[in-house]
Amino acid sequence: MAGVPLQSLVNGQQADHISIHDRGFQYGDGCFETIRVLANNPILWQQHLSRLKRACRILSLEVDFDLLNKELSLLLEINQSPDVILKIIITRGEGGRGYAPDSISSCTHVLQLSDYQVPDVRKAAKVILCQHGLSANTMLAGIKHLNRLDQVLASKEVPDDFDEGLCLDQQGNIVEGCKSNLMLCIDDEFITPDLSSCGVEGVMLKQLIKSYAVKGYTVARKKINLKQLQMADELFLCNSVFGVWPIAEIYNADFELYWKSDRVEGQYTCAAIDWANEIFRANN
Repeated sequence: MAGVPLQSLVNGQQADHISIHDRGFQYGDGCFETIRVLANNPILWQQHLSRLKRACRILSLEVDFDLLNKELSLLLEINQSPDVILKIIITRGEGGRGYAPDSISSCTHVLQLSDYQVPDVRKAAKVILCQHGLSANTMLAGIKHLNRLDQVLASKEVPDDFDEGLCLDQQGNIVEGCKSNLMLCIDDEFITPDLSSCGVEGVMLKQLIKSYAVKGYTVARKKINLKQLQMADELFLCNSVFGVWPIAEIYNADFELYWKSDRVEGQYTCAAIDWANEIFRANN
């Protein structure tokens, strides 16, 4: 079954549980990264590691990353599956009752490998607009902290026969997918939604922006409302797990067709697909 945990280490020891006193369990006090691993090579590892370190700095979590790397190497040595998902979770560790953390704490770190079945991204995605609006916090925007209730509630709105949901902010601007970023082309201007107040800038999104820059294309970061979304010529989702996924149709919460693609794989989308596939091939 896809997603079933294969192996897990908690503070370097094989285990599948943490203490009920752990602040990650009690308050979501921590951060995480989700990384695709092909042939035991973590995809875009340095980029994921950089974001994880940034999250730890923002949350004041002290982590021995040399030790984390050693434990990851040991975990991958015993892995027999060619295509897995690595999840790294860092919490502040155990603490007493109350929100305020102790001045000195020993972080809990969890490494988990789960089997992965790649979605068929060759078939353009069917997407729904989620009604749940994302919370805004400029300090936490951009990091993958453990408080993911916004994504949980938005994901509950996505029917089984849909591939992804699009999340809006409290002002009704498009932010991202429940588990992906969004890129779109409007009148030959290439845009990704502004993520300064909420949302996470994925490592695949950053790589694609760099690749476009090399080819002389500028990707603007802008607030995109629903009316502008309907004007898009090209739309695709991206993340470092599935790569690039063109969008075929978007439906509103009443399951009425909101947007339909006239060119599922335009020039910007095709270029992004090629670059993402190149990243995966280089690590497989």
